Amino acid sequence: MIFVTVGSVAPFDDLIREVDRLAEKGVVGDVVVQIANGTYVPKNAEWFRFKIDLTEFYRPAEFIITHSGAGTLFEILKMGKKAISVPNPKVVHNPDIIMKLSKEGHILLCPELSQLEEKILQVRSWTPKGYKERPCTIHEEIVKYLLGPSK
Repeated sequence: MIFVTVGSVAPFDDLIREVDRLAEKGVVGDVVVQIANGTYVPKNAEWFRFKIDLTEFYRPAEFIITHSGAGTLFEILKMGKKAISVPNPKVVHNPDIIMKLSKEGHILLCPELSQLEEKILQVRSWTPKGYKERPCTIHEEIVKYLLGPSK
């Protein structure tokens, strides 16, 4: 099964439409799609709008096609799943995150929907580099800021 998620911030009908086209063409087999508040409803895939937890879809997925949201990407990476990241041009995003994750070999970046079929064929034989979550130290920075420089 392939899982496609567009997140909860903005619709990404172009991605859903392209995945649906590829499903009809036979490039992808069993597909489950989270369409959020999009208007395009896929004809060749199982779909839903929103779920609180997407883990039930991430775990069995052969790979995940995602809208490039940082929260989604880091959740997928922690699970060690293969991911194709397709930035939603209608959402302000941080390209530095997806560029870094792509350059480090953690995700496959698909900057243009016209490249999605190629990326889907590539992901099946691709092995992502394992991702190790770095410890969060923001609380230390906040304490330093609030207390000022130590003498």
